[in-house]
Amino acid sequence: MPVLPSRKRTPGSRGRSVAVRLSPEVAERLRVRLTDTGLRQGEAIGRLLEFALDLEMEIQDLEPELSCHAANRSVPIARALVQLAGRSLGIEAMEVYAPISGHA
Repeated sequence: MPVLPSRKRTPGSRGRSVAVRLSPEVAERLRVRLTDTGLRQGEAIGRLLEFALDLEMEIQDLEPELSCHAANRSVPIARALVQLAGRSLGIEAMEVYAPISGHA
């Protein structure tokens, strides 16, 4: 699901100004995305920040379940997050074990 919509939203309330420094790669990705959506830079960055904060809040709410899931399976929390997200979409995780080369 894309974070930025495909078209402009009606004008809303204006907030505070924020200055950010982006790496050249991120700045280029943002420039391309802004061109695709037609959003002003400030509006797009505001939406991205709002999305990131909402996502962080959702992850914090899931943290106890993620920690338990990760600990029970000896996987990093990031992998547990992906596994639980997949499960919510009906995708069961499949573990693949490959022999170490030379020890077949």
